[in-house]
Amino acid sequence: MTRDPDSLDLVLEEEEIFKKVVQSEDVFVRISPYLYFELLLRQAIRDIKRDAYTLEQVGYKTRVPVFDSQKVLEVLSQDEIRDYLVELLVSFIRVNQFTIYLNRGRGIYFKKVLSDMDFDLLVEMSEIVDEPYRFVFLKRAGDLALFLSGIFPEQLFGERSHSLAKNRRLVSWTNKGEDLEKKGSELYHKASESEIAKEKELSPVLTMMADNFTFTKKPLNVMADRYLYLRKHDIFPFIDNQN
Repeated sequence: MTRDPDSLDLVLEEEEIFKKVVQSEDVFVRISPYLYFELLLRQAIRDIKRDAYTLEQVGYKTRVPVFDSQKVLEVLSQDEIRDYLVELLVSFIRVNQFTIYLNRGRGIYFKKVLSDMDFDLLVEMSEIVDEPYRFVFLKRAGDLALFLSGIFPEQLFGERSHSLAKNRRLVSWTNKGEDLEKKGSELYHKASESEIAKEKELSPVLTMMADNFTFTKKPLNVMADRYLYLRKHDIFPFIDNQN
């Protein structure tokens, strides 16, 4: 494959390549998850360009047209946003667990094992831990809010029979799609103000994500609705395995 960036962009923009990828049964054997989601995101952008509107989830099975495609395309014209969205999707292919030790005074530490799919606990921990952990929790909670709003929006509107609602930490966000977006934006803003974000040069992109949360979720909605609807529970199986 060519290493010329412009030529590579032209190759990745070919819809025939996209069609072959989405029709593949063992896609991650053939290409990397990063390339897979980049191809889907590029196709979502092409679809948004062709439409005069995007669809907004307002109920478990109800969506309404919103004429915001120009603003969405304006946001997605920024390389940093597109790269961030691809990396975010890759990060949710598997659940990560990690251990932290909380100081309870007098040299006594409490060991806690966390999952990065536990939204409420991520938010809680971001409020009580010190840096650099605070930044990690803020960013991951913001990412999770965007991921759920973008890829699983139907699960935020009260359908308790489906797998996502079984998670005790995610149930609290049922019927709160707009609240989750507002909270996600707030989390990204706080993360962008962290000294760790500044050191990692992430403050600008996190600020953009915070200011444009609603618009950055739209290409994810398109991907979930048009390309991932039959396989998103296979690609993100943790949704079915949360207890």
